Amino acid sequence: MAATEGRLPLASPAYCHRRRALLSAGAGMLTALALGLPLGGCAQNEQLGRSQLILVSDAELEQMSNIAEADIRRRSGGPLRDPARQRALERVAGRLSDVEGAPQPPQGFRPELLADRSVNAFVLPNGYSGYFDGMWGFVGGNQDELAIIMGHEMGHLTGRHAQERVSQQLALGLGAAVLGTAVAAGAGARRYSPAIGAALGLGAAMGGAAFSRSHEFEADRLGLVYAARAGYEPQAAQRFWDRMEAQQGQARGPTFLSTHPSHGDRRERLAVLIREDPDVRRAVAARRG
Repeated sequence: MAATEGRLPLASPAYCHRRRALLSAGAGMLTALALGLPLGGCAQNEQLGRSQLILVSDAELEQMSNIAEADIRRRSGGPLRDPARQRALERVAGRLSDVEGAPQPPQGFRPELLADRSVNAFVLPNGYSGYFDGMWGFVGGNQDELAIIMGHEMGHLTGRHAQERVSQQLALGLGAAVLGTAVAAGAGARRYSPAIGAALGLGAAMGGAAFSRSHEFEADRLGLVYAARAGYEPQAAQRFWDRMEAQQGQARGPTFLSTHPSHGDRRERLAVLIREDPDVRRAVAARRG
């Protein structure tokens, strides 16, 4: 499934009120009942300032994440044997994880430097977050830029974007392939599939589909807040995306752009967030204070 250019349907009160009718009208209800999944409902996400339709459990998403983690680690060449750089990555993660509002997945937030030379990074709902060797080289090990990237990935966790994505697919009768794969894996198959990659927002480069534009902007905003609260420089985000977009037209542009779609107005939106968003401004002021 290609990255969505428009906004995905949000779980407004009216949409939540209609969710059971929407499910019963399609295959989503049958899928959920057949798999024994809780039908869930609408949940208010305070950090996003909106409600979300959540029809799948965190345990289901964690199971899918565990499958994806094993496969991606294998295909990326495994962990890079560089203890100093791995420790640097973990220090950034530690600072970000300590700030107010940062996600606290049950297995912990687990960053890992991977041997692949692609310019890429990702996060899974189970807290595993991969940073390819090519990404480290792209930022030159700059801690502020690493914090922006990592904060963005944490933003996807806080935003529960994978849970919302699968729930929307279920509500529209499209979730059978994804959840069926997870159930088969639970029975011992443990095979990764593009359906799982698409649900988790891993992008075409990793055998899936990227998050929507609205999800990406929400993760951008939360990432800026976390980075500023941890004492990193929010303006590093603009430098990072300037360089990313400068290479977009090259034959071998950064893989990160296929996993985290970059749009022409992203830099402007980041500037507006730094200048006008109250949470970002408070975090920046506290950093400077």
